Amino acid sequence: MKQHLREAGRLGLGGARANLLPALALWTVGVALVLAYTHLPPITSALDQVGHWKLTYAPWFAIFSTALFGSLVPTFIQRILVPKSRPPSGRQVILLMLFWAIHGWQIDLLYRGQAVIFGDGTDVATIIKKTMIDQFVWCPFLAIPQTIFGYLFAEKNGSLVACREALRHKGFLERAIPLLIATWAVWIPAVSLIYLFPPALQLPLMNIILALWGLILVFFAKHA
Repeated sequence: MKQHLREAGRLGLGGARANLLPALALWTVGVALVLAYTHLPPITSALDQVGHWKLTYAPWFAIFSTALFGSLVPTFIQRILVPKSRPPSGRQVILLMLFWAIHGWQIDLLYRGQAVIFGDGTDVATIIKKTMIDQFVWCPFLAIPQTIFGYLFAEKNGSLVACREALRHKGFLERAIPLLIATWAVWIPAVSLIYLFPPALQLPLMNIILALWGLILVFFAKHA
């Protein structure tokens, strides 16, 4: 067991290093959006309109937008940028859309709940508290398990029997530890930037970053 856990940790660190450039791209996008929202009035106005839609059409905005950016957009990017790769089938895309729709609703609840508990401030203490809850409570105990089972279920085209068989060959912890390490490497800086935005814009910004993160998840699903 210890050997398996050490190997999982090694794979996680390797995955974090391998995805350093995509992570830097995600952080760059986040920083650029923060600066644009703060200093460019047209961008501020446009993003505020998105925030207005998010509040007006809650919770459906969170459900549909996260399904779009978590599944359809990464698949489209994969087909364009890596035409020789094997993108998810139509059935797999639908299953991933259902997974991300539910996940988007949950993430919206997480962001709104943290705003109630910790307030809307953007001071360092508030950002640290929200990031700690997000990455060290929500991720390991809820997000990562759901992601593993959601992507495995989609990969096996909705077959529970095939999922059980896959978990016999490679257990939950051996899948969770590498994914969690890679998640922390990418999302700890990313969510710190997300929480700098007003609550209405946190989920839309998360979705922009999610579209690129979805490509990384496809890699893990295929090579787990």
